[in-house]
Amino acid sequence: MKRLLWGALGLIALLGATGGATRLWLGADVPPLGGREPVAGLRDSVAVLWDSLAVPHISARDEEDLFTAIGYLHARDRMWEMDLLRHAALGRLSELFGARTVGADRALRTLELGRIAAAQLGITRPEGRRILEAYAHGVNAWIAQGRYHAVEFRMIRHAAEPWRPEHSLAIGRLEAWDLRTTGDELELGSVAAQLGPDRAAQLAPTYPDTAPTIVPRGEWRTGRGVGVQHAAPLRSAPSLSFRTVSRRAHASAWGLDERGFDGRAPASNAWVLGPSRTASHKPILANDPHLTLRAPSIWYLVGAHAPGYEVVGATIPGIPIVVLGHTARLGWGFSNAMVDDVDYVAEELSPDSTRYRTPGGWARTEVVAETVLVHGGTPLVYRRLRTADGPVIERAGREPGPPLAMRWVAHDPTDEIGALRAMGRATDLPSFEAAVAGFRSPEQNVVYADAAGNIAYFLAGHVPVRRGGAGFGPASGWATAGRWDGYLAAAELPRMVNPAQAYIVTANNRVIGDEYPFYISREWELPYRAQRILELVRRDSAATAGSVARAQLDIVDVFCRAIAPLAARAAAAAGRPDVAAGLRAWDGAMSPERTEPTLVWSWYRELQRLVYDSVSPGYRPAEPLHRWLARGWGPWNDLAALERQAMATVLPRAAGRPWGSVHATVQEHPLSAVPLLGRLLRFNVGPLVTPGGNYTVNVASTDEFAAPFASSWGPSLRHVVDFGDVDGAGGFILPTGQSGYPLSPHYRDQTTRWLKGQLWILPLDVQRVRSVSRLVLVADGRERP
Repeated sequence: MKRLLWGALGLIALLGATGGATRLWLGADVPPLGGREPVAGLRDSVAVLWDSLAVPHISARDEEDLFTAIGYLHARDRMWEMDLLRHAALGRLSELFGARTVGADRALRTLELGRIAAAQLGITRPEGRRILEAYAHGVNAWIAQGRYHAVEFRMIRHAAEPWRPEHSLAIGRLEAWDLRTTGDELELGSVAAQLGPDRAAQLAPTYPDTAPTIVPRGEWRTGRGVGVQHAAPLRSAPSLSFRTVSRRAHASAWGLDERGFDGRAPASNAWVLGPSRTASHKPILANDPHLTLRAPSIWYLVGAHAPGYEVVGATIPGIPIVVLGHTARLGWGFSNAMVDDVDYVAEELSPDSTRYRTPGGWARTEVVAETVLVHGGTPLVYRRLRTADGPVIERAGREPGPPLAMRWVAHDPTDEIGALRAMGRATDLPSFEAAVAGFRSPEQNVVYADAAGNIAYFLAGHVPVRRGGAGFGPASGWATAGRWDGYLAAAELPRMVNPAQAYIVTANNRVIGDEYPFYISREWELPYRAQRILELVRRDSAATAGSVARAQLDIVDVFCRAIAPLAARAAAAAGRPDVAAGLRAWDGAMSPERTEPTLVWSWYRELQRLVYDSVSPGYRPAEPLHRWLARGWGPWNDLAALERQAMATVLPRAAGRPWGSVHATVQEHPLSAVPLLGRLLRFNVGPLVTPGGNYTVNVASTDEFAAPFASSWGPSLRHVVDFGDVDGAGGFILPTGQSGYPLSPHYRDQTTRWLKGQLWILPLDVQRVRSVSRLVLVADGRERP
C-alpha cells in the first residue's frame, strides 16, 4: 500500500504541485453549498437549506424524493467513506489497498454480510425497499456526474462503482458487527482448558448484586408463565487460541489491520427524565453513543422533511434513514444492550471436510468459493466452509483446535430500515412501541420520551433462547446443549413505561435482575457510568437541557474514586506520604491538569499485569480484579503485596504527571499514515487533550493496546432534547464535522463545540433554520431506472 501511495505522491510531484499549491489543487474539489444541481430520478425539485455547520435541512414533496436527496447529499459529502465501508462490508478492501488487507478481507467475508444483505432485501417491506432504491438513485446521480472526486480516490487511483440497495444493508450489518457482544467467551474457554473450570470460573464476569439495573427490581411484570433460562456452567475449550481467532474474525473497516480487534463491545449513555424532574415539566432525553472516534465521523446530521416524515437527527453515510433523533412529538436514543448475540460451535469434520457431525448424524458441509481481487496483485482464490451453525472461521497457519462455526443473530434477515422509518413516523407511545418491535439487530436499549409527558424503555433486538442455558466456550456441534431455539418475542423482552422514579438510565449496565426468567447476557459493562449518571440525576430535581448537556461532560470516575484510598495506602508504604495525601483528597475527577488520574491509572494497569500474568498471561479481564479490589483479597495472590509492588514500579514515571500530558484523543483517517500527504492534508483530527477516562460519563477510553493512555473511543454524537422547547433547547453535536473533504472548513468545525459540550439546534420548523446557503436539487426529467 505504501508503494501505491508513494506513487500518488510522485504523480503530484510530476504535476509540480507542492506545499500550498498542493493544498489549493486538492481543495478545489470541495463542492459548494449553494446553487442548483440536476439529480436524475427526482420527481420534483428538493430544497436544501444549509446552516453554518453545513447541516442540510431537506424539504421534499414525498418520501422517495427525500431519500433520493439524502443519498445524493451523503455521496456529495462522504462518498469516500461510503465506498470504504461498502468495500469493508463485502470483504473487498484489497481492491483498494492491495495485499496488505487480504487477511482482513478473508475475515470479513467469513461474516457473510453480503449474503445477509441480499436476504434482508428480499424480506424488506415495500415501503422500506422504495427508500433503499430511492437512496441508491441519489448516490448514483452524484457518481454519474463525475465531479468533485475526493482526494482519497485519486490517492489510490480508484473510482466509485454504482450503488445498490443491498450495499446500504451490508453497511448496516457491518455496524451491527461492530456492536456485537462476543465478550471473552473463547478466551475464557481456553483459560478453562489450562486452569480447569473451577479456577477459571474465578475469572468469569459477574455483575454486582448492589449495582443498578436499567429496569429496577419490582418494575418488570411478565405476561405469562415461562421457564427460567439462566447461564450454564463454564465449558472448557481445549487448544483454542482466542487472540488469533478473535482478531481475524473481528476485523474492522477502519483499522485496516488487526490492531485492536479484541471483541470489545461499544458502549453508550442514554437516559430520559420525566416531567416531574424537569424545569419545563416536559420530558428531557439525552443520548451519546460511544464508538471509535474516526475522521470523518460515523454520523451525518440532517433535517429530513417530507409529508409523514419530519425528523431531525443522525444518519450513517451509506444508510438512508435517521437512526437517532426526534420529531416534534417524540424522540429516542440508543445504548448497546450487551445481549449475548454470538456463539461459537466446535465442529467435527470428516477427514476430507465434506461432512460434519450433528446431533442427528452426519451432514454435508457447504463449500463457498471466494475470489479476492488484489490491487496491484494476483487475485486470491480460495474456499471456505459453512455448516448449519454458521460460517466456519478460518484458522491462522497450523493453529490447533477444532474448527469453529459462528452463530450470530444478525445472520437472520430482518427489516431495520422499515422499523426506523416507522419510528420516525410514529405519533405517540403505542405507535412507537409497535415500530421498535421490528428493530432486531443490533440489539439496543431504546429510551423514549414524548411531548405528552411519557418516558419509556424497550429492549429491542433478537435475544436467543438457548437449550440448557449459555456457557462460556464453544458448544459442541454434535450435541444439543447450547443450541438456539429461536428468539424471544418482542412481548417477552424487558420494557418499562413511566416508572415511579420518573427517570430511566441506561449505560450498558445490566438490563434486569434475576427476577427476569430469560438469559440475556453476562457481559455487561461495569456499572460505574450508570452509578454516576444516577448520582447526577437524583441531585437535579429541576433539570434543563443545559444541565443535562453538562452531565454528559461529567468526568468523575466512580471506580478510580473508589480505589484511590488503596493507591494512597500503597503510596504511603512506598515512602511518599505527600502523594498519599493527594490521593486521599482526590474526588475522582479525570481532569487534564490533575496528576492523580495518571498515577492511579498507571498503578491499576500495572497491578492488572501483576495479578493476571502469573495465572493467565495475556488475558486481563477487568471485572474480576475490580471485584477482588472491592473485597480486599484475590484467589491466587497476596493482593496487598502486589498493590505495593505496582505502586513502587510506577511512582518514578507517573507521579506528578498531568493526565492531559499522557491522555489524548486522535480521530484517525485510514490514509493518515501516508508520508507527507497525511500531514499536508491534515487527515486526522487531533491529538486533542481530552478529560475523562474509561468509566466516566464523558468517556475517553484507553485499552491494553494503547500507548501510553491514548484514547480513540468516546462520544461519537451528543443529543439532548427538551420537549418543553423542542426547537429552542438541546441539540446535537459531532466530534469532527459534516464534510468528508479534509480541506473543507466543515471537516472539523464541530470539534471545539464537541469538547465543550456546546450542542447545535436542528429546528424542526424549517423557517427557524439559520441558513447560510440554499441548494436546489432539480428534477432533470430522467426516469428512475
